[in-house]
Amino acid sequence: MAKKISTEQNSNYLGKIENEIQSNQSKLSMVLGALIILVVGILVFNYFNRSKSDLGPAQTTTTEQQDVTPANLPGKYIVKEDDTLFIIAQKYYNDGYKYTEIAKANNLDNPDLVEKGQIIEIPKLESATEMTLPVQPEPLTVVDDLAADTQWGPKITSTTYTVVEGDWLSKIAGRSYGDIMEYDKIAKANNIQNSDLIEPGMVLTIPR
Repeated sequence: MAKKISTEQNSNYLGKIENEIQSNQSKLSMVLGALIILVVGILVFNYFNRSKSDLGPAQTTTTEQQDVTPANLPGKYIVKEDDTLFIIAQKYYNDGYKYTEIAKANNLDNPDLVEKGQIIEIPKLESATEMTLPVQPEPLTVVDDLAADTQWGPKITSTTYTVVEGDWLSKIAGRSYGDIMEYDKIAKANNIQNSDLIEPGMVLTIPR
């Protein structure tokens, strides 16, 4: 009978020890879980803080490198220290007075209010290229029709001409060749020493 009681006591004692071990394991698991959560939280917090501090300068540098060039408009531009829209327009259009186009593209009510670091749109002006194209003069129309009149009178088409009242050699040359400076050609062909001395009724040879 005594042996039976001793066995039961031992069994109860072992049960208590097992319960205490399980309880201690549960507490230990909770403590370890809390520590893990705390460590993970600290690591995540430090990671995001470091990422923000690292990304700041990198983003600024990258953004500065993205300034559009005049040849690649339209595009973005980061306003620099002491920049004005006039200076920016001069840089991109070689004409500071086109700052109004930049102000219009960015809906800026006051074009004087731009700040360092501000990102603005630089539009491409389609008319800028057209304005630089030289204006081609219209070709002069040369009257080459033998039947047409000249500004000096009816065109002379024959190889001879009879002088009338009011004629002079330069006028006859204009009617014959379309150029009054060709009068010396007629003078040489007719052995005329003084081009002012021609008389009505004189028959002149018109060289062709």
